[in-house]
Amino acid sequence: MALPFILGAYASHPAPELEADYYRLLADQPWVSGVEIPYPGQLATQGEVLASHLAAHWDFNTITAIPGTMQNVWKNENFGLASPDEAGRAAALDFTRALRDDLAALCERAGRQLVARVQLHSAPTRLAQVDAFKRSLAEVAAWDWCGATLVIEHCDKYIPEQNPEKGFLSLESEIDIVSEAGIGIHLNWGRSAVEGRSADTAYEHVLEAGKRGVLDGIIFSGAGPEETQYGYSWIDGHLPAQADEPTSLMNEAEIARCAKAAIAGGANYLGAKVCVPKDASLEQRLAMLTNIYRACDLGE
Repeated sequence: MALPFILGAYASHPAPELEADYYRLLADQPWVSGVEIPYPGQLATQGEVLASHLAAHWDFNTITAIPGTMQNVWKNENFGLASPDEAGRAAALDFTRALRDDLAALCERAGRQLVARVQLHSAPTRLAQVDAFKRSLAEVAAWDWCGATLVIEHCDKYIPEQNPEKGFLSLESEIDIVSEAGIGIHLNWGRSAVEGRSADTAYEHVLEAGKRGVLDGIIFSGAGPEETQYGYSWIDGHLPAQADEPTSLMNEAEIARCAKAAIAGGANYLGAKVCVPKDASLEQRLAMLTNIYRACDLGE
């Protein structure tokens, strides 16, 4: 049975008036199993619109809490499920509860379970603590997630001499935590590359999570050392693959070796999420995602 392949389609959204057409185009691709939904985004503010975008046969949609997590961290440095500050941790729990409630409303509107995974994060930047994160996960794991499984998405860890993009807990700490909690790790290729300033870091993270038996999935999103139309050097900016953005470290060979290692390590799904030039056509947006899917070489 083929592994589910998901698309972080929100990163490559066209103008609002073309969104419905874009989702219909994605739904026509037999290799697409679902999309990664950003929270809050449409899930919080336009549930009906979001529900209309999700194809009936997509059975592996996911939700990432990273947009709202970072919006809150930028306003309050103590915000996060791993915060040693109890008020900051309580605020993150409230945010996570709102996500759960909006997921329930979406599923009720659609009349079915829509989401397979919910990605949570070990914020805040620089201050994250293991024990605080464990307490938060124990609480949220007891909630009804409408059939979805919780996973921890690893972002770049805090490195004192390096300007962080996220600066959360280390992969090693997160692996220990999820092993105890009985859940999995979700990797983002670009976020791992940003952490180590190297494509090798992404590969090493896949191997480590796989070796420890906690690798649930990986989404391919690029990164690189140069300023581009997508932002400054080493931005967590979802750069396309190297074929579409020459400065990206995420080339076909890197995608292939990480996909192969992920599958060998027990991953349950793969995916792709990239930003695209603003004037790209719908077909060009799809092509940039298709390039990554093909590089995974799933043998279909």
